Amino acid sequence: MALITYEERQQFWEWCRNFIDQEVIYRTDDAHPPIPNQLLTGTYIWQFYLRRAAFNPDFAYKIGVLFWDHFLPVYQQQPFQVCACIPSGPPIGSAILAIAKYARIRTPVNLFLARREQKAFGLDNWFEGRVNEHPVLLVDDLASSTNHMRNAAARIQVKLGLPLHRNYFAVVNKVGRGVSKEAQHTENLLDNELVALFTLNNFAKTVKDFQERYGHAPKWSGVVR
Repeated sequence: MALITYEERQQFWEWCRNFIDQEVIYRTDDAHPPIPNQLLTGTYIWQFYLRRAAFNPDFAYKIGVLFWDHFLPVYQQQPFQVCACIPSGPPIGSAILAIAKYARIRTPVNLFLARREQKAFGLDNWFEGRVNEHPVLLVDDLASSTNHMRNAAARIQVKLGLPLHRNYFAVVNKVGRGVSKEAQHTENLLDNELVALFTLNNFAKTVKDFQERYGHAPKWSGVVR
């Protein structure tokens, strides 16, 4: 039995897409200058801030439902555990874990976290939480050209001795029109298949695109500093 109806699935997907488009993307204009890129070699004219969405309770609920709408029959055949990549993955992992309670899953779902860097004190651990013997499904907010998910996958296999699930999950896959291959999440980054709810083609990346779609300029409300 499906977790939600087709109509509910479409409504949830569109609600999340609209929330990201309206609230999550920084776009440059006269009042919003370009921002430094990750390597400090240039600037971005748009940028995702998906934690603005992941910490919204309505967004988190819908993302959790959409995740299990896809993965529930997979989990029923072969239970897996979820590993969320720090720093952006934990709220998504928590949403997945919360919705699992209402998805009538008999085998409890385990969640643990993968660090980007080894902890500098205490047990010097690469992971937070507890693990079990099930295959590991990695989750993060954005699949991009960075290697954080690939590094986490390697450490899970080498340091924990655990198999990876055949899929991994992201809210947005950074592929789409007008983005160079070097800046995209490439198919050979992991051996497993990425399941993502959105690509860049689902959003208005520039102020001009946003105005054409919605009839008004973006209302970027800033970030917590």
